[in-house]
Amino acid sequence: MIDMSQLYNHLDYSAALGNFNHSIHERRWLGFRDIHLKVAKYKCPICECSLKQNELLTRSSKDGVTQIKATIDHYRPKDDSLYPRLVYEHTNYLLMCSDCNNAYKGNLFPLHSSTPQRAVSLIDIDAEKPLIVNPITDNLLALFTLVFRYTRSGKKVLELIARSDDAYLKEKAEETIKVFSLGDCEINVHQNRNVQICRINLLNDHFKKFYGFIEARKNKDNGKAIAEIRKYRLRDYGFYEFIIKEQYQNLI
Repeated sequence: MIDMSQLYNHLDYSAALGNFNHSIHERRWLGFRDIHLKVAKYKCPICECSLKQNELLTRSSKDGVTQIKATIDHYRPKDDSLYPRLVYEHTNYLLMCSDCNNAYKGNLFPLHSSTPQRAVSLIDIDAEKPLIVNPITDNLLALFTLVFRYTRSGKKVLELIARSDDAYLKEKAEETIKVFSLGDCEINVHQNRNVQICRINLLNDHFKKFYGFIEARKNKDNGKAIAEIRKYRLRDYGFYEFIIKEQYQNLI
């Protein structure tokens, strides 16, 4: 998962915000896509699939083949029964790939049981305890640990597990992992088989890119580690920071 905490401080953000404030387009939030992509290094902040036009994932679908593209949508859903007053609040927008956004999250926005009621304005938001992570505002390293492991069917995957001992933060991490199928990927099964196969294959691809790196670090083979970083552009991934901080488990 990719840390987006520098988004609002980026030099290009004020320009994007200015264009947004002067636009009357119904879906003017789409104008934030380019700056979100820059900060996320052209990856989905949730599942870390590539969002570069020449590297987009594809999967089977009822229409034949579906491309997994970049989307900007609402962290707190704009649905009339949820957060209609936050439709045009720029801090409520989040970059996700089209599968994380539409196939997994949709209008889901669970809250911790201690939240008294859903926010109706920005003033009320601080009282909420969301159970879905926001990579812009949450400390991801405090929430997750990486794990290299086998699935039940024997496939090698790179997944997330909850890290925090705090009850709320642990539940938040666990719910995020479940919603987006980022852990126990053969147990947290999506109702669309093609979506699920795509997610498992992505986690397997992440494993392939990073396993050689952690093995090189384990063996103190700096040359091999540097070669792996360059070959797969590993510094562009949020996973890289977890590994550098030794925040991972190798169960292979």
